[in-house]
Amino acid sequence: MSETDYQKEQRRQWSRNDIPSGHLPVHKWYLRIDDPSKIKAKQPPPENVSIVRANSPTIEFYRFLYNNAGEEFLWGDRRRLSDEELLPLISPETCHLMVLYENGTPAGFCELDVSPPDHSEIKYFGMLPGFLGRGLGGYFLNASIQYAANLKQVPLILDTCSLDHESALENYRKRGFKIYQERDFFDPDPRLDGTIRTDAGKHVPLAK
Repeated sequence: MSETDYQKEQRRQWSRNDIPSGHLPVHKWYLRIDDPSKIKAKQPPPENVSIVRANSPTIEFYRFLYNNAGEEFLWGDRRRLSDEELLPLISPETCHLMVLYENGTPAGFCELDVSPPDHSEIKYFGMLPGFLGRGLGGYFLNASIQYAANLKQVPLILDTCSLDHESALENYRKRGFKIYQERDFFDPDPRLDGTIRTDAGKHVPLAK
């Protein structure tokens, strides 16, 4: 089996010699889709699955989604924010927080930002533990792209990185996203300062 771009980057990142102590080497891909309306026809929803916009979500509900979807992939940025810092990011009408439910249980979320005048951005897209690998993510991503297309604000952009799920990059490409920029950077390991539990993110070695 040939090595994927994700696997190549993970290997390359750990060969870097410019990483400060306590930080993780990261490669980020920036992607865009210029006309989301041209994606494949929307799949019919799986049985007992629904998508609901959470209007003015509470801090507690947002943290439940963000923390659970992102823990294994070391999403630490918004965990570090205080409630006062986080609330202005998720409460505006331009923040569309779409929640995927299966049998009434939250299964994933997509945070779409339509505040920029010249594009829309998927800030976060993630599935909760127990719902990965079942095909729900593909359906949800297609539905999220179509939702963005219906808002008539294009292009649609997002980014992913070498800490994310190994299938994320390929899944975005399959839905029509194209890479328009890449870059290396480093990020404080959130497991070292107590932001995230130390045994999370088993696919990423602890920073030295």
